[in-house]
Amino acid sequence: MMFNVREATFVGIDLAWRDGKKPSGIAVLRGDRQRAQLLDVTVLSFADVLTRVERHTVGTTVVAIDAPLIICNEFGQRPCETLISRKYGAQHAACHSSNLNLYPDAASVRLAGHLESLGFRHAPGLDHLEDGRAMLEVYPHPALLELFRLPYIIKYKKGNVRQRRLGQQELQRRLKKLSEFSPPLESTPKLSTHLGIETDLLGGVALKNNEDQLDAIVCAYIAYYYWFWGSANTLLFGDLESGYVVVPTLSDGAPGIVKLAPKAV
Repeated sequence: MMFNVREATFVGIDLAWRDGKKPSGIAVLRGDRQRAQLLDVTVLSFADVLTRVERHTVGTTVVAIDAPLIICNEFGQRPCETLISRKYGAQHAACHSSNLNLYPDAASVRLAGHLESLGFRHAPGLDHLEDGRAMLEVYPHPALLELFRLPYIIKYKKGNVRQRRLGQQELQRRLKKLSEFSPPLESTPKLSTHLGIETDLLGGVALKNNEDQLDAIVCAYIAYYYWFWGSANTLLFGDLESGYVVVPTLSDGAPGIVKLAPKAV
């Protein structure tokens, strides 16, 4: 695996954030301005997620987490969740509500605090991501809607077993296309193995684990995409005070694949 000196690490976490007791998916990419490759993808306990992040943290590391990192509101929805629901609700990508009444000790907020102790800062508050450690909250459903210009979400999370299997197959097919994006997630044997899992053979815990790992790969790619493009091709919902969600977007005129050079960050 050969990268230039500007390489960085990108971690995606599909966090079981409400109490931290269920397993979480985590994926790690290593890349530069040319491409990224999948290093690792697995399902771990909350404590082991922290250890894995520390293990892979280098000088430049971006962590994208599918979970609320900032919760300040006592009741109702965070403003960013309301904004996401307004924009993507008709495509079935509305947000659930996060608040202190429901989740007074969310594992996701604890994770953000732990990352801050390691020198990570929230990406929307940084001028650039060329160097240093950054984290951002993401939401795979609207990200996939934007990146692949889909009319509705890929339904791989809910429904009966057959529906979830078919949804995961569709997501696997879509993620293979990331090798054609800019920046590309290179099609390597490790990635091909994970995207080639026969979901028809999965059920129960195995099916849920595959879902979590696919979500983690999506999150890791969003981290890479944000590092590559900066704020040029992303939407920011909310703010650092009340909570936020970063959603990647394609450039105008790009029919599913971004071909433009990145802006300087």
